[in-house]
Amino acid sequence: MIIPAILEKDIKECERKIKLVEDVCSAVQIDILDNTIIPGETFQDLQKLEEIKTTVDMTIHLMVKDPINFIRKLGFLFPTNANRINGVSTLITQVVDKETTENFLKYAKDLGYKTGISINLDQDNSIISNLIQNADIVQFMGVEPGKQGGNFVPSVLEKISSFKKDFPGKTFQIDGGVNESNILTVSETGVENIVIGSAIFNADDPKKKFLELSSILEHKRKKATKQIPEVNKNGGKRPLVVCFLGGAAWKNEDEPYIQAKETARLLAENGYGIVNGGGPGVMRASTEGAHEGGAGVLAVTYHPNKPKRHFEGTDPENHFDLEVKTLDYFDRTKILLQTSDIHVIFRGSIGTLSEFGMSWENSYIHEPNNKPIILFGDHWRGILKSIEENMSVRGGETEIIKICTTPQEVLEYIKSIENKLL
Repeated sequence: MIIPAILEKDIKECERKIKLVEDVCSAVQIDILDNTIIPGETFQDLQKLEEIKTTVDMTIHLMVKDPINFIRKLGFLFPTNANRINGVSTLITQVVDKETTENFLKYAKDLGYKTGISINLDQDNSIISNLIQNADIVQFMGVEPGKQGGNFVPSVLEKISSFKKDFPGKTFQIDGGVNESNILTVSETGVENIVIGSAIFNADDPKKKFLELSSILEHKRKKATKQIPEVNKNGGKRPLVVCFLGGAAWKNEDEPYIQAKETARLLAENGYGIVNGGGPGVMRASTEGAHEGGAGVLAVTYHPNKPKRHFEGTDPENHFDLEVKTLDYFDRTKILLQTSDIHVIFRGSIGTLSEFGMSWENSYIHEPNNKPIILFGDHWRGILKSIEENMSVRGGETEIIKICTTPQEVLEYIKSIENKLL
């Protein structure tokens, strides 16, 4: 994800820049300097951020000598979550020394924030390793910090790649010096986020520039997803990719889990690709089944900016092979549906219903070039009947749905329609 970076002396100018890009991005990063560890000074009354009415999530990057006292003296944060600043989910501190940074990470986390550390180009690797353990986000500076428009230092890419291998569960991002000429090279390190300031806001049209940079990454993602059929442990090539949707709460012994696992195994053995959301339940079951059938799995995962009480998250026991990360729940569903040819939906909860609704409407709109929907289980007959009796169902909507009750029936149906989809 691309995150626009804002560094301003005036809160009004900060607000103006947010408004320029809020329609096209989901998050911004606001840099704060106090002329201590880094020359330069920005606006410092962080509570003023609450006055900015925007839908974008805000991260604050503190480039100050004593981040805890800086926050305390401003009356910005208090020792209860109730007094957190609205709209801000994450606090990132520039690493000054090990003790100061560790204390800040604990302080910010106790307040309920996601936390991050920002690392200079010349920072000691041994210090960094100890600090990474307690941070949610690890940010590497691609330029000398403190001003936008600096020259990118390529050696940072090797550093990022090395640390990403050692800490696979962390979110990595790079800040500074990235533009259209090097964004693909930077993305090859596997960073989840790319923080960009001058390349966006120095453009004549910042919104257009953001979209141009995003399209470069999107083109790369689409190119990668086209390679999904190659992820087969037996070396085979799958003509079609099947998306598995269903409840996240199911355990290994539950019937929907067993059905999803067996269906995925059977499809994988017959050369079909498997895509899921990277979570537990039906998603993990389909990964296990695909692996037993000799196929790899693509997961499209959702990583919220802050914990969601009712979202299960990515399952560490779902050992998928490729991952596309998203920071928006509906983006995740959209990409799941886009990167697959057929959707198989098992028993689940309201999340499954939302996925079914998106798949159903999308298929109906694009019929006869729609993506087939397979509903697994007899219980769907009652659901469809109730929908037809109580909702306004247009002619032909239910005809694009197939109900199957066994894995073998799913396989036979896909085989029967395969030639029409190729």
